[in-house]
Amino acid sequence: MTQLSDPTDLDGLRQALKPLDPEGRLKPLGLKRVVISGTAHLEVAAALREALGRPSSASVVILTDKTPILRAGERLSALVASQLADGFSARLACLDDGHDNLHADETVLAMAAEKAKGADAIVTIGSGTMTDIGKIAADRNGGIPHVAVQTAASVDGFTDNVSVILRNGVKRTVPSRWPTIVLADVVTIGTAPLKLNTAGFGEAISLFTAPADWYLSSLLGLDSTFHPAALAMLQAAAAEPPGWSSGLATGEPASIRELTRLLAVRGIVSGVADTTACLSGVEHVISHMLDLHHAAHHEAIGLHGAQVGVASLIAAKLWRRAIETDLIRPGLLNKPDIAKIEARIEKAFSHLGPGIVEECQQDARAKHAKVIANWDRFVSVTGDWQRHAAAFGKLVLPAEALRSALSSSGGPSAFQKLDPVIPPGLARWATANCFLMRNRFNLVDLLDMMGLWTDELIDWALSDVMEAT
Repeated sequence: MTQLSDPTDLDGLRQALKPLDPEGRLKPLGLKRVVISGTAHLEVAAALREALGRPSSASVVILTDKTPILRAGERLSALVASQLADGFSARLACLDDGHDNLHADETVLAMAAEKAKGADAIVTIGSGTMTDIGKIAADRNGGIPHVAVQTAASVDGFTDNVSVILRNGVKRTVPSRWPTIVLADVVTIGTAPLKLNTAGFGEAISLFTAPADWYLSSLLGLDSTFHPAALAMLQAAAAEPPGWSSGLATGEPASIRELTRLLAVRGIVSGVADTTACLSGVEHVISHMLDLHHAAHHEAIGLHGAQVGVASLIAAKLWRRAIETDLIRPGLLNKPDIAKIEARIEKAFSHLGPGIVEECQQDARAKHAKVIANWDRFVSVTGDWQRHAAAFGKLVLPAEALRSALSSSGGPSAFQKLDPVIPPGLARWATANCFLMRNRFNLVDLLDMMGLWTDELIDWALSDVMEAT
């Protein structure tokens, strides 16, 4: 199982995956190398030579933003540039859109692609947004090599083949490309703002909830991307509860290394499985609901991973109740009525504008069609729930274990501890209506079809993630 959870041994990972994928359904792993160490920042020149396949003299653009990133008191961009002074033609390009934090919108994406024009390779220095921008800039310049110098463990997007961008103010995940080589310097990551690394940890612990939603959707015939090999990778990565989380609060290298490893595995899994569904269940859609609300009101959007961490406590609580009790039982299932669903969407989202209502309704219609086409599977799975519950039980950690790990990391474990603060009414709206937002099926969809997604159950699910006000 070690080979399936070690992103720094990509050859070993490919070998371990081969017998688990006899039909060749997984996408090829496009990364050349992932380095997670205390000296990874010194390997940029070597990484470029490896990525380019020739010794030197290449033209390289180093993309950064205006946020100064220091390593042991020195500017990281200067440390990188100094390595390229001999044998490379390197230029530094700072992307600045006038915001405090760089936005990956079309203006910035076009700016980055233009800065990289004529270059033989791209080096990005920064956290997830900068890496996502670099992936698209590399793709728009003919797929030139891209070396990503990772400076925070905030997201799992450093090692996947998609980018999260802003389109009309809303976050969207779009195809881009794999970075060629990822260099994760645990010293720099360990000194990143704590909120970035704890957000990464919030993202990471959804490993203990999201795969259950993916497996459920597969059992019901709704998700053809499910693959046992990808699930095996996720289970190997999450084989033990993250007892090292307390070290994140103090930047301990061992804990930073574990977090970086876990996020790297997550990115690789979604890339080879060609879906983010394997990592995105109830907890993610609650976070997306919060983003949708804030974007529609032109308000600050919180760190996605931090929101996911809090919402993972809800997902784990619901899943453990579904696993350990007779909550889900034969006789409760009812075919959903699309007209009633559309009316509920209108009621839940009308305050955000007609465009959002229509988008959610389109997704709901597509999901409804798949549900009806697979209704026999729904009857079979719910009728034999206790047998399936044993498999789900291996995929979901109890909420208390996740809460303890999240709190010891220094990250928020309640909606009112997030930044921006999520008031109780907004938290309840996001949770109660999360299954109405997108064309993916999760446990809350099933609970609603069985008449179980009631005010009482919603309040119970939220009871441990609300701070007294």
